Amino acid sequence: MLAEIYCEEFHQKKIEFSNTLNVILGTNTGDNSIGKSTFMLIVDFAFGGTTYAAATDILDNIGSHDIYFKFVFNQQPYYFCRNNIETNNVWICDENKERQKPMELTEYCSWLSKQYGLNLPWLSFRDAVGRYIRAYGKGNCDEKHPLHYVATESSNKTIIALLKLFDRYSVIAEIENQAASSKDALKAYSKAQSLEFVSKIGIREYRKNIAEIKRLETEIQDISSSLEHGLLDVDATASEHAIHIKNELSRARRLRSNLYSKLSTIDENGNYQFSNTTDTYDELAKYFPQADLKHIGEIEAFHKKVSTIFRQELNAERKTLLTAIAEYDSIIQGYESQLKELIQNPQLSKIVLQRHAEALKSIEKMRKDNEAYEKSEDLKKQKKQDEERLFDIKSEQLGIIENSLNDEMKRINDLLYKEEYNAPLIHFSDSGYLFTTPNDTGTGIAYKGLVVLDLAMLHLTKLPIVAHDSVVLKQISDDAIESIMNQYVASGKQTIIALDKQQSYTQKTSEILENYSVLKLAPNGSELFGRSWGKTI
Repeated sequence: MLAEIYCEEFHQKKIEFSNTLNVILGTNTGDNSIGKSTFMLIVDFAFGGTTYAAATDILDNIGSHDIYFKFVFNQQPYYFCRNNIETNNVWICDENKERQKPMELTEYCSWLSKQYGLNLPWLSFRDAVGRYIRAYGKGNCDEKHPLHYVATESSNKTIIALLKLFDRYSVIAEIENQAASSKDALKAYSKAQSLEFVSKIGIREYRKNIAEIKRLETEIQDISSSLEHGLLDVDATASEHAIHIKNELSRARRLRSNLYSKLSTIDENGNYQFSNTTDTYDELAKYFPQADLKHIGEIEAFHKKVSTIFRQELNAERKTLLTAIAEYDSIIQGYESQLKELIQNPQLSKIVLQRHAEALKSIEKMRKDNEAYEKSEDLKKQKKQDEERLFDIKSEQLGIIENSLNDEMKRINDLLYKEEYNAPLIHFSDSGYLFTTPNDTGTGIAYKGLVVLDLAMLHLTKLPIVAHDSVVLKQISDDAIESIMNQYVASGKQTIIALDKQQSYTQKTSEILENYSVLKLAPNGSELFGRSWGKTI
């Protein structure tokens, strides 16, 4: 806990703190410009804040000065020093306020987080504590937006900080990173499209491309299936001629084959030999003495004559067939030469090559355009899905926090007002959060709700400290202050408040203020710095 603040420039140089309520007490008349808000900024300064160092009035009227802090953890004291100009460094000191070693402000805040046992994933010490040290000048005393660090902070950042403080951010972090990655991927891809590194088309062109790709593929397929192998490089006109030649070539080869078949038959018949029976007549007469050998001889002579005529006709037919075969060979050779010329003629294949190349190029471009469209649509779909998942899980976790806070605020409010006034309510929505007190109006009720919220935060989270400036508490009715004081003490955590000493406080409230007062400020030489320059800090 914070145990002590010391500064040579203070009128009361050393201010010691208790581990419960600590009151910075003003005057009976509520004078300003005596240093209550300034001291609250110094408390924030002790916890790593920088608003105090940015106050030009302090720099102009006090100048450079050191402020010493003493913390006690596990009964072990720790001493530090910060200068209002050298704000990024914190000095480790000894008990005599001698500087020993410097450390960076971020390291100092991390050390405080560890000592307070805050150490929540992704949550910095300042992002937790700085929101609930409410001092005039910090911009976090807005009773309608009590979760904001400053008025200009985005609602999303505010809600993320709350989720972290309740230790409910871990389940969201991975999905949030994925959603951020999806968003960045789509943004980068859209940027590439805008710079024409990647094509960009709409749904109509996408559908048109699908139809055109199908048409071109069908056209190419038709050409391929219409031509025999080896003719795919011939243009349409040459292809028709080549098909005619191929048909004629097939017909010529078929007719030539028929001629070769006939020639083979003639050759077989031409090799036939008639038998010579002259030499066997004697044997015939021996066995058939009555045979007419002369008549038989005439028959044999006729056979020889027929054989001679047959051979002559076969030879003539053979000559005719060979002549026809030779003619068909010539015809076939001519057709083959024409076909070969058609296939190998570069002038004829150039047209179809260009045609096919253009078709393939068109198909490739349209496919790339469609792939780019599909990629863009996939990225949009992924982004939407991740955002919906993130929304659902955040809504679930915020719903849990909302119920816890509202229940606790009702419990505290009932202790303060004994159910005479409605408790404040917080509700989280898509756009942020709404903090109200139903059916109750007035500034005092609104600031009462802010105090009740902070007390609930003390009870429900690891938040180690709450500090309320008089600008918050002075708005609350005197009757409610006594109960609020009791709640500060009952919280069990260190609280630091600034308050004007008003005569209308109850006797019990006045006793609490006296008992827990650690610094009493008054005009005419009793200000924080022993002098005033006429402006509230």
